[in-house]
Amino acid sequence: MKQDLLKNAGYRYNFDRMVYVNRAARKAFSVEFVDDNPEDVIARCIQENGEPNGWHFYFNSPPSESVRRQLERALG
Repeated sequence: MKQDLLKNAGYRYNFDRMVYVNRAARKAFSVEFVDDNPEDVIARCIQENGEPNGWHFYFNSPPSESVRRQLERALG
């Protein structure tokens, strides 16, 4: 199950933002992205190197710059 992949990799669901977050990896997956992609894609994304100076967001459509900044502040 996709949620188990994320949980086992240290991701936690953020109810306020509707994303799976791993603060140490600085990555976030939207619920829609997880629902719309197969397990192998999710597993591959989990294994990718993160952004060196910020967050990497796995969304079906990239968040706007203002939404991205809000998410980065909210997620820490």
